[in-house]
Amino acid sequence: MTEKNNEEQLKNKRKKKNIAILVLMFLLLVTLFIVQCHLDQIKQDALAKEQETALEIQRRHTLDSLRALEQARADSIRMADSLAKLSADSARIADSLRIADSLAALQNNVNRDSIRHVRDSLNRIKDSLAAIEKARQDSLQRIADSLAVIEKAKADSLEKKRIQDSIRAADQVPPVAEIAPPAGRYYDPIKLKVKCEEIKCKTFLSIGDTLHAQEAGKAIEYNKTGSVFFYAVDSVGNRSAWEEAKYDMASDNVCGKNAYPVPLGGKTVCVDAYEYPNKADELPRDMVSQEQAASLCQQEGKHLCSLAEWQAACKSKDNTRYSYGDSYKQNKCNTNTKAAKRSGRKEQCRSWYGMYDMNGNLWEWTSTTSKDHPNMYLVAGGAWNTNNESKCTDNKFSFYPQNQYPNVGFRCCK
Repeated sequence: MTEKNNEEQLKNKRKKKNIAILVLMFLLLVTLFIVQCHLDQIKQDALAKEQETALEIQRRHTLDSLRALEQARADSIRMADSLAKLSADSARIADSLRIADSLAALQNNVNRDSIRHVRDSLNRIKDSLAAIEKARQDSLQRIADSLAVIEKAKADSLEKKRIQDSIRAADQVPPVAEIAPPAGRYYDPIKLKVKCEEIKCKTFLSIGDTLHAQEAGKAIEYNKTGSVFFYAVDSVGNRSAWEEAKYDMASDNVCGKNAYPVPLGGKTVCVDAYEYPNKADELPRDMVSQEQAASLCQQEGKHLCSLAEWQAACKSKDNTRYSYGDSYKQNKCNTNTKAAKRSGRKEQCRSWYGMYDMNGNLWEWTSTTSKDHPNMYLVAGGAWNTNNESKCTDNKFSFYPQNQYPNVGFRCCK
């Protein structure tokens, strides 16, 4: 009886031992499952963080990219800490598995399928760790590439600034500003615009004084007698001096279309605005003799301008050497080319009273003969190739009235 009780007690001990082992294995499996869930969550968080960091880097400009880089570095440090923690967890799991293997060696009845499941879980954990490490390396590589792009952009920006500074240092010549239409007398409202031939040049004007500058790149309505001041600033900061243009807005033109009054000797002479046929944007008539010119003016109820009438219209009220002022400006009128231009195309070549192309373009017949050669008529104003010898006072007398010349035209007066 006693022997039987001993066997029963031994069986109970074995059962308890088996139950303890099974409980231990169950707890181990639960621990592995929790670790697996924790690792999956860490992986998802790491991938989400990587995507967020990448989007942040793309959206931001240079300064934001640098801050994103610092954030990414901090994230990498935290990820490294997570990896270290995971490695420690993995070591602890490996220790647990070694314990499990020892227990399995001592107890042949342990469930081998459970052990295989644990080993499979460990392999998956190792795969997850490898995936996280690869994602971290890819993220670091993208961060390094972004940093290289930022550094290149910085270098390009510095080089561009260096070039601009060199250009600015080399170019100290102020731009040339022109106001259009030029100073003078007008009978209808005009639209003022300041022009500058340089690229990216800004222009400004101020009406009445120099205290109210406004941008003049677009036309500004104007209908007031007085002064308009203007200047220009080029792309490197060079600025021209203030220039003044005086305007006289008259109320009535007694001369009709394309002709304007010019005072002369107490009388008023109506002088055509353009060389014959007195039409804007048409080629003026050349190859015409003095006799033909006088006849064509007579057919229109006018007469061929005398030298005095012609010069009064050209020199205007200020008695200037050129229709636009006292100094020769090559670009103002057509005086340095190979042919005549259409009437009025050179907008700045306008006298105060409103006559165009009186300097250059074509010599113009007058009805005045030379004092030294009574059978020869004077021509005035110069042609397209006479340069600064195109003054209002320049004239020639070696032109016979019956001859025709390719660089001589005329205009009419009344």
